[in-house]
Amino acid sequence: MNHLSASSLTGCCRAARRQHGAMTLLFGLLLLIGAGILVFSSGRTSVVEQRIANNEQQGIAAQDAAEAGLEYARAWLGQNPWRTGTAVPTPPAQNTINGEVYDIALDFSAVANAICVSSQAAARGDGALSATAQGCFIQHGLFEASPGTTMPPPLVLGGCFRATPEASEVYVFEDTEITVASASAATPACLPQGDILVSTWNDRDQDRVLAPAEKGPSADYERGSFADCDAAHCAWNNIFALPFEKAVQFAKDADHRFSDRIPCGGTSAPGIYLIEHSGTIDAFALRGSCAAQDGLDDRTIGTPDSPILLIVSSEAGCPVFSEEISIYGIVYFENPCENQTWVGASIQGSLIWEGDAAPPGHGSVVIATDYGAGSALNAAFQVVTEASQVPGTWRDWQ
Repeated sequence: MNHLSASSLTGCCRAARRQHGAMTLLFGLLLLIGAGILVFSSGRTSVVEQRIANNEQQGIAAQDAAEAGLEYARAWLGQNPWRTGTAVPTPPAQNTINGEVYDIALDFSAVANAICVSSQAAARGDGALSATAQGCFIQHGLFEASPGTTMPPPLVLGGCFRATPEASEVYVFEDTEITVASASAATPACLPQGDILVSTWNDRDQDRVLAPAEKGPSADYERGSFADCDAAHCAWNNIFALPFEKAVQFAKDADHRFSDRIPCGGTSAPGIYLIEHSGTIDAFALRGSCAAQDGLDDRTIGTPDSPILLIVSSEAGCPVFSEEISIYGIVYFENPCENQTWVGASIQGSLIWEGDAAPPGHGSVVIATDYGAGSALNAAFQVVTEASQVPGTWRDWQ
């Protein structure tokens, strides 16, 4: 029979207690390690989340800066005509709420009837932090901005010719192109051809200057008509989008009103002159020195790249444009002119009379000229009142 002694019991209990303590210590150590891992993971997750949040905030700030550049471009285009070759504006730097400063660079390009703008914003403190916004705009102003809007026919009347035309020349691009249009009737009785010789021409070098080698064969004298109206400025309202009174005010605000000494060559915006000269407009009625070159000299109003709309006010009546003068653009007579107003002068553009008019005199030359379409036509005449985004154009963030 075996007997357990007290000393044996005491040893066993001590061993058990030591084992239990070791397990407790090990368990506590494991808990401490686990807690440390959790704390570390939690801290790391917080850091990652903070970095993600910061990146998102920085990305939004960059996008906002690029968007601001695009809005700046829209506002600028609403006041300044732009064509290929015109300097692009530089928007002011954008300051964000987190203290970052963004420089913005704009790039303009002509695409169909629109001006497409790319706005790139880059942070000064971090060159890798950038965004790009893109959008396309059209410029509204003197003409309707739709791509189908082009220059009016060479000859336009609110009424009819009051006499049979003398020997003069009209050049058009196509043999089916309208030569003369009236609000009254597109008939031989209203718009007789007389001795007007109609020919085609091809602006091969696109310099808007009729060279002898660009003259083509004869063409038909095509008549056209537009909506009849009894209101004042009937012909004007059928051709231009800008109200007549606003166009006159634009010229006055720019000090583009002349009772004498009309400047030769081009002009600053807007490309509108208010003519208050009632006498003969000849070489002595012009001023300035314009370098002689193809299509331009001291006796030329406007240029191939800067056409001008001359509004002959009702106060001036119907002054005579003599054979010494050449014009790039449009001449609009506010009054009906039963007496001859165009006596041998040359114009690359259009002649417009309200009401009845005497036809161009002997030796006159009227040349259909392409100054663009829609938005580009407004830019060519430097008359812009607002800019709008083209529906359906996209913006891209990078």
